[in-house]
Amino acid sequence: MEEIIDEEEFALLYEAYKPSNLPFSHSAYEKFSLANKDPAECKADFRVEKRDIPLLLDALRVPPVFQCRNGTICDGVEGLCIMLKRFAYPCRYSDMIPIFGRSVPELSMISNEVVDWMYTTHGHKITQWNHDLLNPAALNQYADAISNKGAALKNCFGFIDGTVRPISRPDANQRIVYNGHKRVHALKFQSVALPNGLIGHLYGPVGRGSSHRQHMTQRRESRQDPTQPIALLSPKSASLLGTWNVRTMFQPGRATIIAHEMKRYKLSILGLSETRWTSSGEMKLADGTTIIYSGHQDDGAPHTEGVAFMLTSESRRAMISWEPINSRIITARFRTKHKKITAHIIQCYAPTNDSTKEDKDDFYGVLTEIVDKAKERDLVMIMGDFNAKIGENNRGYEQIMGKHGLGTINENGERFADFCADCNLVIGGSLFPHKTAHKATWVSPDHVTENQIDHICISQKFRRSLLDTRVKRGADAASDHHLLVARVRLKLKRNYQPRNPRIKYNVHYLMDSDTVQSFRLSLSNRFQPLQDLNIEDEWSDIKESINRTCVEVLGTKTAEHKEWITPGTMGSISKRKHLKEEYNRSRTRREKAEAHKRYEAANSEVKRKIKQDKREYYDTLATKAEEAAAHGNMRDLYDTTRKLAGKFQQTSSQVKDKEGNILTREDEQLKRWAQYFNDLLNRPPPPELPIIPEASAELNVNCGKPSKLEIVRSIKMLKSGKAAGPDNIPPESLKADPDLSADILYGLLGKIWEEEEMPQDWNESYIVKLPKKGDRRECKNYRGISLMSTAGKVLNRIILLRLQGAVDATLRDQQAGFRKDHSCIDQIATLRIIIEQSIEWNTSLYVNFIDFEKAFDSLDRSVLWCLMRHYGIPGKFIRIIKNSYDKMTCRVLHASGLSDSFAVNTGVKQGCLMAPFLFLLAMDWIMKETTREQRNGIQWNLLEQLEDLEFADDIALVSSNNQQMQDKTARLTANSIKLGLHPNVSKTKVMKVNCTNNRPVKVRDTILEEVTSFVYLGSVVSIDGGSDEDIKVRINKARVAFNMLRKVWSSHVISRRTKFRIFNTNVKAVLLYGSETWRTTNQTSQKLQTFVNKCLRRILKISWTDRVTNEMLWELAGEEPIITQISKRKWRWIGHILRKPANNITRQALRWNPQGKRKRGRPRNSWRRGVESQMRNWGHTWATLGRFAQDRTRWRTEVVNGLCSNRS
Repeated sequence: MEEIIDEEEFALLYEAYKPSNLPFSHSAYEKFSLANKDPAECKADFRVEKRDIPLLLDALRVPPVFQCRNGTICDGVEGLCIMLKRFAYPCRYSDMIPIFGRSVPELSMISNEVVDWMYTTHGHKITQWNHDLLNPAALNQYADAISNKGAALKNCFGFIDGTVRPISRPDANQRIVYNGHKRVHALKFQSVALPNGLIGHLYGPVGRGSSHRQHMTQRRESRQDPTQPIALLSPKSASLLGTWNVRTMFQPGRATIIAHEMKRYKLSILGLSETRWTSSGEMKLADGTTIIYSGHQDDGAPHTEGVAFMLTSESRRAMISWEPINSRIITARFRTKHKKITAHIIQCYAPTNDSTKEDKDDFYGVLTEIVDKAKERDLVMIMGDFNAKIGENNRGYEQIMGKHGLGTINENGERFADFCADCNLVIGGSLFPHKTAHKATWVSPDHVTENQIDHICISQKFRRSLLDTRVKRGADAASDHHLLVARVRLKLKRNYQPRNPRIKYNVHYLMDSDTVQSFRLSLSNRFQPLQDLNIEDEWSDIKESINRTCVEVLGTKTAEHKEWITPGTMGSISKRKHLKEEYNRSRTRREKAEAHKRYEAANSEVKRKIKQDKREYYDTLATKAEEAAAHGNMRDLYDTTRKLAGKFQQTSSQVKDKEGNILTREDEQLKRWAQYFNDLLNRPPPPELPIIPEASAELNVNCGKPSKLEIVRSIKMLKSGKAAGPDNIPPESLKADPDLSADILYGLLGKIWEEEEMPQDWNESYIVKLPKKGDRRECKNYRGISLMSTAGKVLNRIILLRLQGAVDATLRDQQAGFRKDHSCIDQIATLRIIIEQSIEWNTSLYVNFIDFEKAFDSLDRSVLWCLMRHYGIPGKFIRIIKNSYDKMTCRVLHASGLSDSFAVNTGVKQGCLMAPFLFLLAMDWIMKETTREQRNGIQWNLLEQLEDLEFADDIALVSSNNQQMQDKTARLTANSIKLGLHPNVSKTKVMKVNCTNNRPVKVRDTILEEVTSFVYLGSVVSIDGGSDEDIKVRINKARVAFNMLRKVWSSHVISRRTKFRIFNTNVKAVLLYGSETWRTTNQTSQKLQTFVNKCLRRILKISWTDRVTNEMLWELAGEEPIITQISKRKWRWIGHILRKPANNITRQALRWNPQGKRKRGRPRNSWRRGVESQMRNWGHTWATLGRFAQDRTRWRTEVVNGLCSNRS
C-alpha cells in the first residue's frame, strides 16, 4: 500500500461497511452450493482454495448437517463456509445474503451453531496447550511481524472480535486460559481489517464492559440491603409487557391479528383475558408466536372466560414452566439475567362487580395461594382484567398505590386493593402521571363512560423496576378494552431447551426420475468399499455417505407455517386501525358516534374478508387433495384431508409426575417421560422361571451370510413414509436404487453375521409417544413406538423371512395375530357363530376376554431366548437377536428434544419387525401349556375341543361350564406370570350365554366383571348373538367421521370423484368394519341405508325437496345399495375362508353345531342361517361352494360381482 486513503473516502467506506445489517430480503438469491462456485470466487470469498475445503471438512470431521436451536438446518459444507466467511473478512450477516441465500437470523444461528460445535469438538486443545507461548513478549513479536508485513494504517475498515466465544464467556473459561499477566487474556485479541486486504491482529488490556469482565484477576462482591427495593438491571435492559381483554379469540384470524399488534408494540409477553377458549394447552402461530392458554376443562363446556399468554420466541425460550389454574387464572415463570431471581407472571380475568360473593372469594382465594407459593426473592407480576376501579384517592393504601388512578373506587376495587396490600403488590397504573385517555382501559358501549379496570401489579420490593404503565389506544382487535403496557427493568434469559437431532429430508423429490438418477450418481460416487474397517467404522462411513447424499440432492425439510390471512385483508385491518385512531381523537359525542359508525363498518368488512380468506385457504387445501388424488398419492390425500378436517392429535404440553403434579418445563417433562418408560420397559423378573426344554433338532433354515438377492428383496419391502431412526436414513433413500444399496450394505451385513455384533446406532432407538384414550397429561395414556435404524430393519427382515415360514407351521391355529391369511374378521366371525349356535342349540357357553398389562413391554427376555431354542431356532439367529436386545437403549422424543439414554431390559421392541414374531412364540407356549392334557373347552368335533381364540395378546377363552373356565383361567394366569405377563383384572371380562350358574370367575382371588356385551377386536359382541348393537355403534362412529370432514363436502374445488374416494376410505370404511359378520335385518339395513343416503345427499348438495329418488341418488354417486355392498364383502370373505385347509377353525365354524337340543318353535334368524338360505337359493351347498371358491377369478366374477349384485 503506497498511500493512506483520505478521510472522505474512509467515511464512504465506513458508511458502506458499518456494523448494522441491511434490511433486504434473501428470497431473490439461490441457496448456497459449493459445486457451483468458481475456484477464484471461492478463494475471494473465503480465503481458502476450493479444492482445500473438502480436506478441511475431513480434517475437522465436520458433521454432515448442523441443526440450530430454532430449527434452522444446513449441511456441513455450508456451515463451514459461513464460518470461513465470517473469519475471512469483517462483514455483516446481510453482506453474506447474496452468497448463501439465507436471512440474517438464519446466518446468525448457523454461525453460532458452527462455532459452538467447533468449541465442543476441539475445545480440549485449549486446555492442553503451552500457556507460555502467548506471553506479552511473544504477542509483541507477533504484532511486529504483522506490522512489517503490512504497515499499520491510521484508519481501518473495522474491528473483529477474534475471541472464540466460550473463552471469554463464561468467566470460568477465562481463568482456564489466563496466563498470569495482569489484565491480559491469553487468547484475547482484536483483529483490524486493513484497506490493503490484510488482517492485523492486535492485543491489549481487557476493557470495561459486560463483554470483558474485570474480575478475571480479582473478584468483586456487591451486597445490597434486602429490605430496599431491588432494580434488576439497567434501564437499557427494559422489557415491555402487556395485558389485554380481547373479548374473544374464538373467531377465525383473531389470534393472528393480536399477534401482529403484539409485534407492533414490541411486547415480550402479552397476557390475554376473556379468550373464550376451552381446555388448556400450547400452540404456535405461523409467525413463531406461542400461545399458552387455560379455559374450562370439562367436555362440552361453554366458550366463556379463558386466559392466555402470548409469547415471542425469545420469551418462550426463557419460560421455565407454566400452569393453567382454571378458566380465570394462568401462571408462567421466566428465567431472568439475574441468576437468583425468577419472574413469576400471573394473568387473570376476575369476576365482574355483579358476580356473587362466593365467586369473588374463590377467585381471590386461589390467587392469594398462588402468590404465597412464590419465593420471596422472585419478581411477581399480576396483570389482567380485574373489573376493579381503584380511583385516585390512595388514603390507607399509600404503600401499594399512587395518586394517579382514575375515577372512584368500587367494591371490586376495594377487594383488589386489599388483596394487593396483603400480598405486598404495587398497582402500576396508579404510580405514573398520564392523561386520562392513557389511563382508561375500558370504554362503555355508548362511548361515554371510561374506566380503569385492567391493571398490572408488581412486587413491592421490585417497585423501582417498574418504569411506566400506560394504555396504548392504537392497538386494535375490535375489543372494548384497550391494551395496557408496562415497561419493566427486566431482561429475560434463554432457558435450556434440549435439542432434537432428528433431520427430515425432502424424500418426496425421489418421485421424480431425474432426482432419483442424481441421487444414484451422487451416492455411487461417495461409496468406496474398504475391506479393513471394523463394523462401527464401516457403518459410520455408510451412514455419513447416505446422509450427505440426502442433504446434497434432497435437502432438509423445514416445518411449514403459512399464514392464511391475505395481504388484502391485512390492509383492511390496517384501515380499521386508522379508523379507531380517528375515534380516539374525536372530542364530541357526535364525532365519536360518526367515527364509531365508520369503525363498525370497517370491522364488518374485516370479518367478511377473514371468512373469505379462510374459505380460500380451505379451497387451496382442497386443490392439493384433488391433485394428490389425481396422481394416486393417497398419503398426501390423507394428510391434506386431516388438515381440512382439523384432525390433529397434538400431545399435551403438560405432563403429570407420579404424584399428579403438573410439569410444564421441557427438561422436567423429558425426565418424567424417561422415568415412565424406564419403569415400563424394565420390569422385575418373574418370581419363578419356567423349565423349557430345547428342541431335539434345529429348524432347517439357511444360516449362511445374507446374499445380495436377500438384501435387495428386504430393501424393496421397506415401507415408504416411515420415520427414520437415530441414523436419520429414510427408507426411500435405500429404495431409490435397491441394487446399489445392497452393494453398500453387503459387506457390513456379512461382518455383522460373522461377528454377531451390531453397530451402536442399531441398538439405540427413539421412542415416539402415541396418545390413547384418557387424560393426555397422564403418561400411562400413551403407548410408545420405537424408531430404529433403517439399515437394521433390512437385516431384521432377512432373519424374519428365513424363520417365519418354518416357525409358523408349529404355531396353534387358534392364533390369528400377525400371521399370513389370518385376520381380525376371522376371529370375530368365529366367535359370533359360536354364540349364535350355542343360543340355537340351547347349550351353555362361557367366554373370558383376557387382557394383559403392557404385554409387549413385560415379556422376560431370558425366557424368550429359551423359547427360541424350544422352537428349534438355530443358535446363530438367537445370538444375533440376543446381542441387539442385550445392548438396547432408548431415548424419548418429546417437544423439541430427546431424553437421556436408558437401558431396556424387558419386553420386545414395539415397532421392530421381529417383535410380533417373538411375541407369538411366547403366547403360543402359554396357551399350549394352559391346554396341555386338559379338556376345558367346547366340543368342536368328534375328537377335538376348541379352547380359545387369539389375536396376538387378545385372548377369548371358551368353556362350557364355570369350573372349566375357572381352571383354564387359573392355568393361563400361572403360565403367563412365568413369562412376565400379568392379566389386567380391571379390563378382563367374562360373558355367560345360556348360563344359570352364578358362581364368579376369578383371577388370583379377584372376581372378574360379568358383561352382556364386549368390544372384541373393534366389534361389539353380545350375549344375544346379534349384531344390532354393533351396527348402532358403527353408524355413530361413521357419523362422527363424516361430520369432521364437512369442509371437504362443502368445498367447491374438490371434485365429486375425489369426495367419494374420501367418503369410501374415511367414512364407509368405518361404517362397514366387521360387516362380513353382521346378521342384517330389514330394520338394521334401513338404518344403514338411511345414513348413507343422508351422506350422499350432503356431498351432492341434493335436498329432500329436489325429488331425487334413492335409485337416482345411487346412480349419481356410483354407489350400490348398502345391503348389496355388505353382501359382497361377506361373500368375498367366505370365499377366502373356503380356500383355507379343511382343519382351519374358521372354516369349521361355518358348519359347526354344539351338542345340544333346539328349542321348540321356529328357529331364530342367525348369520349362518342367512348365509345358508342365500346359498340354497343359488343352488349350492357348502361342499360345492368349497370347490367353486378355489378359482378366485370365477368366484369374484360369478359370486361376488354376479349373484350378490343381482340380489333383490
